[in-house]
Order: sequence, then C-alpha cells, then structure tokens
Amino acid sequence: MAHVVGVAALADSFRSSLTIILVPLAFLQNESVPAILIPRMQEARRAGMAAHRLAAMTVALTSIGALLMLLTMISTTILVDAMLTGVSEAEQQMTIHFVHIMAFSMPASVVLNCLAAGEIALGKTRVTNARASILNVGVILGLCMLVLTDKGAMLAIAFTLSFNALAVWALWTLWREGDLSFEQLSPADVWSELRLFIGRLVPFLPLPLAEQANIWLERLLASRLTTGAIASMDYARTLTDSAFLLLSQPIGLSVLSRGATERLDEQAEALTRFVVIVMMPASAFIFMFAPDIIRLIFERGAFDAQGVALTGAALRGISVGLWASTLGWILLRLLNRAGRSTLAAVILVSSYIANLAANAVTSTFADVHAHGTLLLGFGETVRSLVLCTAVLMSLTVRLSLLRIIAKGLLPAAVMVIAAYQILHVFDGTLARLALGVGAYIISVLLSVGLLAQETYGRLYLYAISRLGSKPDA
Repeated sequence: MAHVVGVAALADSFRSSLTIILVPLAFLQNESVPAILIPRMQEARRAGMAAHRLAAMTVALTSIGALLMLLTMISTTILVDAMLTGVSEAEQQMTIHFVHIMAFSMPASVVLNCLAAGEIALGKTRVTNARASILNVGVILGLCMLVLTDKGAMLAIAFTLSFNALAVWALWTLWREGDLSFEQLSPADVWSELRLFIGRLVPFLPLPLAEQANIWLERLLASRLTTGAIASMDYARTLTDSAFLLLSQPIGLSVLSRGATERLDEQAEALTRFVVIVMMPASAFIFMFAPDIIRLIFERGAFDAQGVALTGAALRGISVGLWASTLGWILLRLLNRAGRSTLAAVILVSSYIANLAANAVTSTFADVHAHGTLLLGFGETVRSLVLCTAVLMSLTVRLSLLRIIAKGLLPAAVMVIAAYQILHVFDGTLARLALGVGAYIISVLLSVGLLAQETYGRLYLYAISRLGSKPDA
C-alpha cells in the first residue's frame, strides 16, 4: 500500500471508508459476539442443538448487518461529511464511492464473526485464521489491479469480494461438516436468538462505542491536517501494533488459560519485569529512530518525503506509550482471570475516553497543523498510560510494580542518550539503525542487571557447567 499509493488522497479515502463501514458494526465485532455466542454454543452443544442454534444466531445477526448496510448506503454522504470535514470535494466523492462498494461487505463481516465464534466453541479456529490471511491477500490483489488499471475503486472491489467469498466458504464448510444446520429453522427461532443476543449485549456496549468514537474523532481531526494524515496514522500502527501483538496477545492468552487466581501477585511482578526489560528500551529506540525506521521500511515508490515526515511523527507519538499499552493489556488479563471483568471493561472505556479528550484538547493548539500526526500519536500514548496506570492501581502489588517501572526508566534514558549521540554523529539510515540496535541491546542488558540479576547468575553457572563438562584434550 505504501509503495503503490503512499500518503495520497486515495489512501485516506480507503482508510476512511473502512472506518465508516465498521463503526455501525462495532457492537457486532470485537469481543461482544464471541463473549455472548461461545457460551451460548457450548450450552447448545450439550443439548445437541449447536448446529441449529448457530444457524439461528447467524441469520439473526446477519439480518442486523444487512439493515445497517442499507442505512449506511443511504446516509453515506452525511457520514462522509461528518468525518472528512477538512478534505476536498473530490476526495469526499471518492470516499462516498468507496463506501457504496465496501458496504456490501458488512453482512459478510457479521457472518464471519458469528461462524468464527461458533467454531471456537467447537474447538476449531479455521475461520478466524483464514479471515486475516484471505483479506490481506484480497487487498494485495486489489493493489495489483490498481497498478494494472489505474482505478482506485479496485481496492474497494477487492476488499468486498474477499469478505463475501470468505463468508460463502465458511458457510459451506460448516454446513457440509454438520456444524451449521438451516433445516426446520423458523422465524421464531431467529427472533429468540436475536432477543437473547440483545439482552446479553448491553454490558458490552460501552467498550465498542468508546473505541469507535475515538477512531471517528481521530479520522475527523486527521482529515483537517493535510492529505495523507489518515493513512500515516495507520502506517505507523502497522509497526506498533505488530510489536504490541507479538507480546501482549500470546502472553495475555497464556495468562487467561491458566484459570486459577493463585500466585496472581507473583505473576504480575514477573510479567511487569519482563515487559519493562524488553519494551521500555524498545519504546525509546522507536521514538528516537522513528524517521529512519519509516525511511527504511516504507520510503519507495509513491511513499515520498512527506510520507516519511507524517508517518515518522505519528510513530514517535505512539511509541512513547508502547511499553505501557503492552503491559496494560497483559495485566488486564490478570483482572479477567481473577473474575474482575467489569472493572477491566471500565478501565478500557476510561482509557478510550482519555484518548478522546487528549485529541480534542491538542486539536486546539496553535501549531496543530505543524505537529498534527505527532499530537494524534500522543493521544494514543495517553490512552496507553491511563490503561496501564489504572490496571496497576487495581492490583495489590501496585507499589512493587511501580518500583520495577521506576528502575526501568534508567535503561530507557541510556537508550535515549545513546541514540541522541548516534543521530548527531553518524549519517546514513542503515548505519544509524545498526548502531541503535547495538545501543538497545546494551540497554536491555543493563535493565536485566537492574531487574533480574539472577539471570546473570544462571548464565554464569551454566557457562561454568559447560566448561567443566568438556573432556580433557
């Protein structure tokens, strides 16, 4: 996307269209459907009615998705006007055209969410795994068609076809295997599942509403800055989300899978120590070398110097709180495991509200156009810090965790000082990044020395044992 489109108006229109079609589906996405549907399917499975119930729930929720699709298509002009207030008329028309095409993926998106949750209840993850892969392939094919035809609408068409093709495959696969049954399905069955879903949905509503409202405001403010600001925020998240998910997702799921609440304090300290050792210097590294990182990864083809400046600034703003978001999401799973899910939801909603407030305040700054993507990135950092702080304050070992974080500031400061010297002495992106990686390794080793001295002791004993086990010459 960066190579072919860069930070042109086409990239902004595609990203904005994606937001417009996903916002109405917020309560049918994310964690709400799995949290409601998986327990429901497990109950139905014990009664031998899982295939029938899954079909009824899928029809019920897809009907809502189809209705939302029609409403979105009817109100597209109003929605685009409300989000893209700072762009040209031509860009607004392009976005309207994209929304009219991509809206046809909304029912398919709901189908996929239902079937993915239904499969998880059965102990399978094919739909979940295939979704990300197939949709990414679809967008790549759309980029290829864009190059061949020079028609931006190919991105929207490929996106929509991928969603619908995957939904058809998922429906056929589960029906063929007997996990989805439409036989003797009556309107009463569908209505019963719909009422049950809506009744259980209410506690989940604040989180998707806060999350989507935050995304909407960010898109609105970015549209007022300059062409490419919307796309730049997403390009920056391509990097930060990858680093974040690499740690938070597997560790968080591992925490949840343990089930018991014993040794919760010890695990909180161990997890905090690990994240601080790895991620605090990493956040400092990304902050200092953001333009070089963006230049190395993205600057080619249509991605020019303006793209580097906008995306580098966004990456800098987000990176300050990257360690906090990683730690916050992991520790949040401890609250879930301890049965404090309501508190976890309140913390998440509060963090999104803090992000909203930060973006609203910074949008009033006099130099907002000069530092717009940086300020929007800092808004995400505010969310991360609120999330992490609130979770820490909810744990009984909060003082111990705060001491660990305080000690972790020293290696992060060493990383910043070393990076500052590297940037002012050396030229060349590759040379600076190579030296920066060396400084990061040194910072991590220093952090290990401050927070996990026993690690060096184990390594020493291991080395001695290996040397001692060598046979004589």
